[in-house]
Amino acid sequence: AEKTPCKVCRDLTTSFKKHFDETVGHNFGGGNTAWEEKSLGTYATSETRLVEILERTSKACDYKCGSLLEDQEEYLEDWFFKRQDKTDLFEDMCVDHIKKCCLQNRWGAECLECPGGTENPCSGHGSCHGEGEREASSKKHHGTCTCDKGYTGDLCDECKSQFIKVGDTCEECSSLCEGQCVAPGAGGCEKCVKGYELLEDSGCTDINECEGEGCGDPLEDCVNSDGSYECVCKSGYTRVAGKCQLEELYANEDEEDDTSSETVETQDEGTKTETTKTEDDDDEYEEVDDEVDDDNLSEDIEPQIHSLKSDEL
Repeated sequence: AEKTPCKVCRDLTTSFKKHFDETVGHNFGGGNTAWEEKSLGTYATSETRLVEILERTSKACDYKCGSLLEDQEEYLEDWFFKRQDKTDLFEDMCVDHIKKCCLQNRWGAECLECPGGTENPCSGHGSCHGEGEREASSKKHHGTCTCDKGYTGDLCDECKSQFIKVGDTCEECSSLCEGQCVAPGAGGCEKCVKGYELLEDSGCTDINECEGEGCGDPLEDCVNSDGSYECVCKSGYTRVAGKCQLEELYANEDEEDDTSSETVETQDEGTKTETTKTEDDDDEYEEVDDEVDDDNLSEDIEPQIHSLKSDEL
């Protein structure tokens, strides 16, 4: 997210103050501190120390921080020489001088107090949206409370649904409660979720369905769990179409089905072969019949041709 003007100013003053603190107790480096301070003045307020701090700060800054450093270099020098032991740099520069920030738990152009006041904003159960910023990236919820989990209301002083107030704190109802509770824990439920029953001594307690009718099938074992139960086939049985059957029986049925399929396939192939042979034989018979018909036709026509020739003569 893009930095707000206040965040840029805060980063600059934080970096400057960090290098300011790192140079506390340093000297000019000549080896004779007493002579240096007598001749050059104290290192704490020297030009040499200021230049060192500015150089370190510049290297640690990003683009926006560096631009602000250039704009406010003279003001930083003035604070360094005149007010370094009198005022807080952030408040001096960012709040009072360039007016990009507000003091803690204040917000907006006029630095108004956050809901609930500056001492205990949002009742101590939330954060003030836009706190410390004069210019917010979004003004939609500027100056309102963003409540912590379980809290609601303009001042975050109320409990959300499925939370119960214990003193000044909102505590979450047990996950075993269906709806609201009157106290934390399973004993504070007014109604229990499915699979649990409300007992006077222990509150919401798991119902052991296996102690009653259970699964109702002698081939099944009932396995209880929190809020539920499961029916599983006994050892040596497997579930087929919703019923528990002997695994061995089911395996035999599979083998029979496989054998039957192979037999049908073999018979089908045999039928196809026989059908093919029959068709070939029919073709051969048709060819023989055609040859016989041609021979008979020739024998019948020849005497008639000889008779016609004799009559012409």
